[in-house]
Amino acid sequence: PDDPDSPTGDADSPSLDRDQLAKAAARDTRTAGQRNHDALKTGLRHLLGSGVLGSHRGLPVTAIVTFGLDQLESETGVATTASGGIVPIRDALAMFEGAHPVLVLFDHHGRPLHLGRSKRLASADQRLALIAASRGCTRPGCDAPATMTAVHHLKEWNDGGATDIESLDLACDPCHALVHDGPGGWQTRTAPRDSENAGRTEWTPPAHIDPDRQPRVNHRHHLDELLARALERAQARKVSDLRHRRDAAP
Repeated sequence: PDDPDSPTGDADSPSLDRDQLAKAAARDTRTAGQRNHDALKTGLRHLLGSGVLGSHRGLPVTAIVTFGLDQLESETGVATTASGGIVPIRDALAMFEGAHPVLVLFDHHGRPLHLGRSKRLASADQRLALIAASRGCTRPGCDAPATMTAVHHLKEWNDGGATDIESLDLACDPCHALVHDGPGGWQTRTAPRDSENAGRTEWTPPAHIDPDRQPRVNHRHHLDELLARALERAQARKVSDLRHRRDAAP
């Protein structure tokens, strides 16, 4: 891969220049282990791009990696995969070179902008947007990654809920089954705009779990948000202490 004059394509092709191939092989300084690694990597790349692996929950079986514009510009930090893993930004950008990028725009609360359809099942584009936004199951405490989730209507389709991006989110199958109108069922809704978690999906537990039935969100896939809020509160306390000391000084 580091030899720009090395031929590419099918090694059995009749149009391949055998002399050029032999010269490239003579220049190859890789060890056997390195050649095997590069061969496996190339084979897997072609396999993922072939389409023969089918689909998983409406999306082609492939790697899905998400990262923000600030990470792209600085080339620092980590990207998130749909299976809950993390990838260094430099590695993600290397994957990005041969990929089909999808641009997803979010509002100030980190939620996807409107993307709707008239059918019950979410589209592949909607699912990609939800993977980028929610990263996994949205029920509080659940650590199921996005690859193990289904698209959930916050208001059930049978009750008039729309298949619009602002009315959808991710829930794994066991958590999805907990949402119902029975006495032990959970309820879901979008957090109000004036709340701390505006735009996020809130889950309201049944009375036997929480007699006050307080809505709550899942921070398990958004630890970066908790860290950012903690740093903001620490900075605010620091500023407040400095002002207090200044005002108390003789």
